[in-house]
Amino acid sequence: MKILIRSTTLDGEPIPGSGEMLQAADCLEVVELMRGQTPFTASRAPRDYMTEVLSGIEGGPTQPLPEDAASAAAEFLTRLARHGLIEFLPDDKASDPWPERFLEALETVRLSGRTNMLDHPEVTRLTAEMGYPEVAEWLADHRREYAAFVLEGTRPLGKNFGGKEDTAPCADK
Repeated sequence: MKILIRSTTLDGEPIPGSGEMLQAADCLEVVELMRGQTPFTASRAPRDYMTEVLSGIEGGPTQPLPEDAASAAAEFLTRLARHGLIEFLPDDKASDPWPERFLEALETVRLSGRTNMLDHPEVTRLTAEMGYPEVAEWLADHRREYAAFVLEGTRPLGKNFGGKEDTAPCADK
């Protein structure tokens, strides 16, 4: 399952064409990834997190979520989608390989010296401008994969900061 979490204005309105992609095996795993994005929500129980988010979006007390955790996560994501805060993306693109000219495009941008390679939006723009539209499109949809490539030189995301196959990075490792 793959979703796009929309960025929002200060008023909480979704910004079209913006956001961050999350990918997981099912709805409950997506909620876990969402919950873990900030230290303010990471320690919350999943049900409390979902209820709090929906209360903020829907205003005041909300219709309760189903008791079953998987059903509650599915309902939560459905309600976020109704408000335009997330978008369900087709799974057929979930494991897209890098475009054929990916490394060539990034090397062209890097050698131009026109931006810091950590500036994802600018790298995406320059990639399109320099004649690599398929790479620019991929970059727009794969922000995390690009960050992993730039910071670690790897494709997969599942590695922690120490390069170990640990799903929870720890500062003391």
